[in-house]
Amino acid sequence: MPHAGPALGIGEPRAPERFTLELRYLQAARDGDRKVIGFALARGVAVDTKDDLGRSALLLATHDAGSLELVKWLHARGAALDEPDLGGRAAISWAAADGRIEILRWLASQGAAIDRKDIEQRTPLFHAVSTEQLEAVEFLLDHGANVNTPDRYGDTPLMLACSKGYDTLAELLLRRGADAALRNQEGKTAADRAAPGANVCRGAGALQTPR
Repeated sequence: MPHAGPALGIGEPRAPERFTLELRYLQAARDGDRKVIGFALARGVAVDTKDDLGRSALLLATHDAGSLELVKWLHARGAALDEPDLGGRAAISWAAADGRIEILRWLASQGAAIDRKDIEQRTPLFHAVSTEQLEAVEFLLDHGANVNTPDRYGDTPLMLACSKGYDTLAELLLRRGADAALRNQEGKTAADRAAPGANVCRGAGALQTPR
């Protein structure tokens, strides 16, 4: 079998990976191809087979295919809802970040953890804020997400919204109980981290807190 070029810049050749039935199954999940998925399962592929990043077919059906029907179909065949990838992110985190509201609602209704943390200690709310998914943020807050949960660096969803200049999101988070006085590991508040033009974050009164 011919070799590919140097892998990862270390000068050693890497043989192409054989396209196994498991890989075909996972690619079908990305593509939303239920026929191929069913073919693979019928031939013994485990429903919770993962790729090299730890992503299951259900997670890929959420993040790549964006198919609620496929997510439901896989779950009915035993796929776990809350199985995380190598970064600690489960399907609900990706649904929130991608703004896949129908999938997000269904996952929550089936018991997926609203505040599940990834390896960076970031919850689905944090990821929804990072991609400015206002509807997903509202949904998560309505269903009990902790508005002030910090990540491993002490940053909160409000700090993230302010750093990106997402004023509408910052205003929403403040209305829903975000604490503007919190500081991250560098001692900075949301106001300190605010992007230029983030008027809600920088405005007098909204984030003026005692030192």
